[in-house]
Amino acid sequence: MSEQPKLELIYFIVRALAESPQMMMRYAGVEYRYEMAWDYYGKPWSEAKLEVAFGQLPVLVVNDTVHIWQSGAIVRYLAKLTGTMPKEPLLAARVDAVFEQTQELFASLNPTVNIRIGEEHLKFKEMFLSSFPGILKNFARQLEHSDEGPYFFGSKPYYCDFSAYHYFSLATILQRDILNAYPSVMDFMVEVENLSGVKEYLASRPEIIDVGTAPKLIIDGIAKPTGTKPS
Repeated sequence: MSEQPKLELIYFIVRALAESPQMMMRYAGVEYRYEMAWDYYGKPWSEAKLEVAFGQLPVLVVNDTVHIWQSGAIVRYLAKLTGTMPKEPLLAARVDAVFEQTQELFASLNPTVNIRIGEEHLKFKEMFLSSFPGILKNFARQLEHSDEGPYFFGSKPYYCDFSAYHYFSLATILQRDILNAYPSVMDFMVEVENLSGVKEYLASRPEIIDVGTAPKLIIDGIAKPTGTKPS
């Protein structure tokens, strides 16, 4: 077996695109470091972004030399390291379809939970809550296609499951009972939450508070405003 590469995941103070990668690595026992952009680059993000491919994060740095950007590319690379990528091409395509479907929730959920405040937050929250029930119904239908369950493609979690969990959990921050109409989705959430490694990660990750007014993550006991700057 080849030696595990050195992995550094670079991002911000948000609960967003770094969640699926971290859950996957914790599930598989893959070691990594999570670093804030200003710590890794040694300068404010406004300056560092000029040096980063397409000026965007997250970035996964492999063996100090290769920088992978785009969250989907990061997740697919890690899927092979974590055993959450199907070997069979047709199943891999189906897993990828569910993953891509979850990614479409990014614009409506990640900024609304992590960044937007006041009237803007309320506007986007209302838009999301009006559209999500129909979307969730389709996800539930996909979950129920598998008799073996509880994941989208049976009894084994693949990378799409970690992404779906992330977005579903963000949705419950906006409305606690939003998943309750679908027992298959509720069962799915419980199963992901109890995966070895994931359970420990979820119990230890920073709590998010004051969503919609002044969102913060509790890091080492200190409430730090979310965003692209150190508090």
